[in-house]
Order: sequence, then structure tokens, then C-alpha cells
Amino acid sequence: MIFTDLLKKYLFKQQNMSDSGIIKMEFAAQIRGVGCVEAIKNALSGAGTVTIDADRGSVLIETSLPWLEIDKRIEATGRRVALTGFGGQSAVAMVEHGNESTNVRGVVRFCSLSNVAGQKGAVVDGTIDGLASNGSYQLNVHECGDISEGCRSVGDVYDSNKIISDASGRAMVRFINDRLDVSDLIGRSVVIAETDSAQHQHRLSCGIIARSAGIFENYKKICACDGTTIWDERNKSITVNKDR
Repeated sequence: MIFTDLLKKYLFKQQNMSDSGIIKMEFAAQIRGVGCVEAIKNALSGAGTVTIDADRGSVLIETSLPWLEIDKRIEATGRRVALTGFGGQSAVAMVEHGNESTNVRGVVRFCSLSNVAGQKGAVVDGTIDGLASNGSYQLNVHECGDISEGCRSVGDVYDSNKIISDASGRAMVRFINDRLDVSDLIGRSVVIAETDSAQHQHRLSCGIIARSAGIFENYKKICACDGTTIWDERNKSITVNKDR
């Protein structure tokens, strides 16, 4: 618990960390030419040690800044970006089942905070679309991945977190959960649910949690089971200038 609390502090506090708080993070970014590489390097100037692989669209950084700060700096250059890991195990859920009447869909990724076996704590990151404007919902992990009957057959709730949609009906999911062990999530399921006035939860969409390629592994794909590209999960409207 102490370890996870420290990582929470490292990831989200606004001031710089001490040298002992340096963390290695990897991001996927849309990189088109030398101009893009220079723009990202300039955006991350002073943030830490940066290594960019333009061919793979990989930005690796050792930094004392919060992960969200690095994400925002890269996006400010006009490139789409997605966190792909802290070097630990990763998992992903394509949330697109049992949604025939709601059309709620998206992708949720889980990245371990530690390489130490049994050490809990995960970054939960993703995007959910098709929700009502400015609504309150639950992102639930359910105990099993049986979607033979849609979202009705996934078992009981294993873990739950509140998420909020914006005016367009999109929920950006980015938070730390110190209760989750990524290795224990494989084969479970993610369910997006809403709660009515009687405090009953209605399941809007769901997906099985599968092992995802980790840092430096199969970089252009986030899910070994279906090969979905990282940009299919985060369909943002950000203009990318080819050689900016």
C-alpha cells in the first residue's frame, strides 16, 4: 500500500518529483517525419530523458513529471497520443458487447504500476463513447469474462469506479486504482453501467479483459487477440500536420 501511495503521488502531483521519483513511461504517438520528432522533443524539453522511435511511433521517457503532464505536452503539438505502459504488465478490454440498444462502446487499458509479482496497483486508461451528455456512470470490473448472454452473464462486480461523460457523451478514463492486480484481471470483464433512481445498475456495454502487448512488445497493436490498433481505441479529432 505504501508503494502504491507513493506512485500515486509521483503520477499526479503537480510539482516536480525528487530524483528518486523518476519513472519510465512509454507512449504511442502519431509521428510523421522529422518535423514531428522535433516538435515532440521541444514539447518535452526539460521533462526528462526522451527516446523517440519514429518508425514505431514510440515515445519513451524517464521523468519525474506526472503521466498526464507528459500526455498533455505531446497532444499540444497536434498529435494523438496514448499511454502504453510503465514497463509492467498490460491488459485491455474492447467494450463493445451487449450494447445493441445503447451503442455504448470503447476501450479500457490497465497498466501495472510495478514489475514486482503480486504488487497491486494499475493505471486505468481509455475512452468510452455513446453515453448521455454530462452523465455519471460506473466502470465495473466483473468477476468473469462469460459474454455468452451479453452483459448478463459476466458475474458479480469485482471492482467499481465512477466515471463522468462530457457534453459530447464521451468519458475519458484516466486514474490510478490501487486495488487492482493486472495479472488477476485477465479473463474477467469490464462493464459500463448506469444507476437509476432506485439504485439499480443497468449494464450498457461490456468486454472481456485480454492480455495486451506490453512495453516494446508488438507496438502497433494493443490486443493480441484481435490486433486492434491503438488509434482505433482513441478516435480523437486532432489534426496531424504531416511534417510540422
